[in-house]
Amino acid sequence: MITAISAIAVFLLLITVHELGHFLAAKAVGIRVLEFAVGMGPAIFKKQKGETLYSVRILPIGGYCKMEGEDEASADDAAFGNKSAWKRLVTLVAGAFMNIVTGFFVLLLMASLMPAVLTPVVSTVLPDSPAAQVGLAVGDRIVGVNGTRINVYHDYQFEMSRYSGGEIALEYKRNGVLHTVNLVPMKEDDRSIIGFTTAIKELTFTSRISEAFYTAIFDAKYVIVSLGDLMTGKVSVRDMSGPAGIVQAIGMSAKEGFLNLLWLTALITINLGIFNLLPIPALDGGRVLFILIELISRRKIPPEKEGMIHFVGFVLLIALMIFATTNDIGRIFGGFFGGA
Repeated sequence: MITAISAIAVFLLLITVHELGHFLAAKAVGIRVLEFAVGMGPAIFKKQKGETLYSVRILPIGGYCKMEGEDEASADDAAFGNKSAWKRLVTLVAGAFMNIVTGFFVLLLMASLMPAVLTPVVSTVLPDSPAAQVGLAVGDRIVGVNGTRINVYHDYQFEMSRYSGGEIALEYKRNGVLHTVNLVPMKEDDRSIIGFTTAIKELTFTSRISEAFYTAIFDAKYVIVSLGDLMTGKVSVRDMSGPAGIVQAIGMSAKEGFLNLLWLTALITINLGIFNLLPIPALDGGRVLFILIELISRRKIPPEKEGMIHFVGFVLLIALMIFATTNDIGRIFGGFFGGA
């Protein structure tokens, strides 16, 4: 029951804010919105206000913002397809933007409930460790690993988790002065470590905002790097998760505590925002790509042809989702029978 309620709440929130982004942007640039719906399936509540029908539908698994002339030709001046390219771009990108902003506010709520967090600041240095050998001292703040900026502890943890051997360049600040050292991490319990513990910092009003902001940036980086690893083959497609895997993860996070659920919600909504901007037909990013082609070629692609390409993209995305779901089922039932 906890899993079902948590999953429904998370999916409904994330899809609603995404569609709300499209809705608000469309209204702002003068595009006619025919319907804004929360949920899918038959309507259980409807209200017409002006040109827009507002509805709540029986299945709490999605929602949509239906705009005039979005997928077909229309003679209406307020139709999506008849607006200037920049107005269409703003409307398309607004959904992903709202997801990312929502991720920040979820992380801010999470930070407001936490008294303290780990920081990339040296608390103690282990004797005879690489950290001790290069002269790291208590109070040093790690600000870079191999050229990657370190803002929050998650950044440092992530960079170390990707270490594959050899020397690394470590940047740190001591009394406001930047220092750079080169070292080779050592192994401990199958982990690569430099040899220091990190300090815990009590959060204030301003530091909570900063922590949420930089954690949102980290989540976005994590999603982008993970997508890159998937496309380059560093991560197997067998590791992809679909709806079943996401529901399972949400349920596990909810059982582990509200803070874990908030963190996963933030990661999923930022993931949704970034994924939607990929230049893949049927996604917002695919539609953005067509507008960019239009701006470069100065020729508008007929809505019917673009709609057909998006339909093919939609079919391929459904096939990908089915594939990911089979991965989920294999992991879920494989773990079940393995545990027996």
